[in-house]
Amino acid sequence: MKLKTFCLLANFTLSLLFISCGDKTNESTVSSDSEFTYSLSLEAVTENYLAPGLQSFAHAAIGDDWLLFAGRTNGNDTLGGLHNLNADYSLKSFPPKSFNSFIYTFNPNTGNQSFLNYSDMLNTIRSMAAGTNGEAEDIREICKKVGDILAEHGRIFMCTNPQVVQSGDYLYVVGGYGPPLNETPTSGNYTTTDEIARINVPLLMRITNQDWNLTVAEWEDLFRFGNNPTLRATGGELKRLNDQFYLAAGHNFDTAQVYLNAVYEFNFSEDATSLALTATVTDTISDISPAVLLNNPKMADSTSTFRRRDLPIVASLYLDQDSNLAPNFALMGGVFKYGETVAAWNDAIYITPNGVDQFYIDTQHDQKDCNIYSCPDFVIYDSQSSELHTFLPGGIGDGKADNDLSGFTNTLGYAKFNLNTKASSFDTFSNVFPSNYFYGAEAVFIPNSNTNYVTINDEQTDVIDGESTFTSSDPVHIGYIYGGIESYEASPSTFGSGKSGASNKVWKVMVSRIPVQQEK
Repeated sequence: MKLKTFCLLANFTLSLLFISCGDKTNESTVSSDSEFTYSLSLEAVTENYLAPGLQSFAHAAIGDDWLLFAGRTNGNDTLGGLHNLNADYSLKSFPPKSFNSFIYTFNPNTGNQSFLNYSDMLNTIRSMAAGTNGEAEDIREICKKVGDILAEHGRIFMCTNPQVVQSGDYLYVVGGYGPPLNETPTSGNYTTTDEIARINVPLLMRITNQDWNLTVAEWEDLFRFGNNPTLRATGGELKRLNDQFYLAAGHNFDTAQVYLNAVYEFNFSEDATSLALTATVTDTISDISPAVLLNNPKMADSTSTFRRRDLPIVASLYLDQDSNLAPNFALMGGVFKYGETVAAWNDAIYITPNGVDQFYIDTQHDQKDCNIYSCPDFVIYDSQSSELHTFLPGGIGDGKADNDLSGFTNTLGYAKFNLNTKASSFDTFSNVFPSNYFYGAEAVFIPNSNTNYVTINDEQTDVIDGESTFTSSDPVHIGYIYGGIESYEASPSTFGSGKSGASNKVWKVMVSRIPVQQEK
């Protein structure tokens, strides 16, 4: 097995060592002033098991077990992968058979996998509501309620590119794109949904593993569903900071396309009796006023710097207006600029809800058309230098112009940001994935238990704590990269054999943190 190891050297130089079978084959340097070398290597997991092939899916994790659903898959005809850029953006671009109808649990350590079709889940719950197997009356009553609301909001399980975030045992889902659930798909009925959901992850894992013996209280806690038209989106990201939720970027792709042009702050509330979920927008973060966003979206679309979708939106930290460390997130790159054919954004927007200003546009950050599309990401914080190190492996954006879209890439994008000075940089290093194919687009990074996160006021952030995770210079297995688009050429323009498909690849992520003095 070939490993590609990238050493991000800091203290006066940032060097990349590209190692294959132990031989140094490429090195580049840029200016830096940190105190550690970060070494990143990705290794394809080759154990004798197959993960499901999924892209643009919903995911959660409890320990080493993953929950996976929605998104698109290959079927028997490699229908997943990049949508056909030259077709109708409905039936032909996103074939109905490519939409994943299964819920999976998967363990990357053992390969254990279980699956449950959405229709089978609904039918089983309705069968229990009918007392088919002699269920008690209270179980029949709650299963009737669960079955009814599940049937009404089933698009959550049959859409692509929804926005998701996990908080403890619960997964929150907003939006997504695709055809209606109970109608024949046509070229005119694909829409972006305004569905919202709260899902109890351990309980859904249990029924996916055919354990239907839930108590009344557990059935009552399994699902919450609702709708919110302001949060109708696909291609954005859902984030949670302390008790607030944020829908960042994305667009409403329908018969007309309108970008969100904003970050919406909101909170969830729920009704245990009706199983209803409500989202209440509490603030709008944008360079466009809420009135214009609501009443003149076309004007907002043509002028907003927030006009972005399908981009890396990464965890971050900042100093709030009281100079205290606080969690936030950053929009890096993204597509597309208004009026410029397939032109990407290359700067970064840091969202700072409790800062002097609510956002900061980092114009020093220049991605040079690299890694501008949604890809796995993880961020490490070094408290000694107050620096954030952001890693973006693969995806779309190879720095070259393309008639359809900047090409797929195996490049590693690496961003650095200093919380005190706001000094930033972005560098790229080639061939982070050891393959002739291209990976990373719409894939996800899923951490494991070796990864420790920065905690502020007893609240865990999504930023990796460099000091506590890397207690020596030995490599640490911090998690996995999974799924996404597997592209068989740099510019496929569509799905299918020899072009692209939904990936079932699992990559082990190994990171080392070595003091520069030791490196010397």
